[in-house]
Amino acid sequence: MKQLTIADILTLERVKLHAECVSKKRVLEVLSQVLASAQEGLEAWAIFDVLLARERLGSTGVGRGVAIPHGKLHELRAPVGCFLRLHEPVDFNSPDGQEVSMVFAILVPEGDEDTHLAILGQLARRFSDPEFCSAIRATESTDVAFSLLTRKLTDPSAEQSAPVEPRDPSPIDPDSAPSLVD
Repeated sequence: MKQLTIADILTLERVKLHAECVSKKRVLEVLSQVLASAQEGLEAWAIFDVLLARERLGSTGVGRGVAIPHGKLHELRAPVGCFLRLHEPVDFNSPDGQEVSMVFAILVPEGDEDTHLAILGQLARRFSDPEFCSAIRATESTDVAFSLLTRKLTDPSAEQSAPVEPRDPSPIDPDSAPSLVD
């Protein structure tokens, strides 16, 4: 079976720049609404409950202005993701104390832990790249943001397991970041 990538779970319609959110709760509400559009029959309130429950286990803020809320939903048929770039950063109780301005949310069907972990790893590597973060913060184009988020890092096996050399002294280290798994 093919290992899913960010490009497999994200659509252009689920990339939102300049999202107006004044709190972590509002971010989770907006993410829930956007994710609910991914599959007929999904309810935003159910997604919100899943994301909020995961957030209560520990912040999904991973540092450097990035959060990766995630969860598992029984009625989901396939993994989905969405990206918000916030108009103003909000407090996510991140380990570095920095407020969050970029949020990528993931939902996977219950029982799909391998995909869940693989996509979390891909996102951690992607958002640990300072050049990527600068580019996605700077763009005003949803098309460009989508392209940056979905491009391959190098090749499919690299997205899953190759180490990424840090380019500055404060990258997000997937091995030392707070646990993103339930």
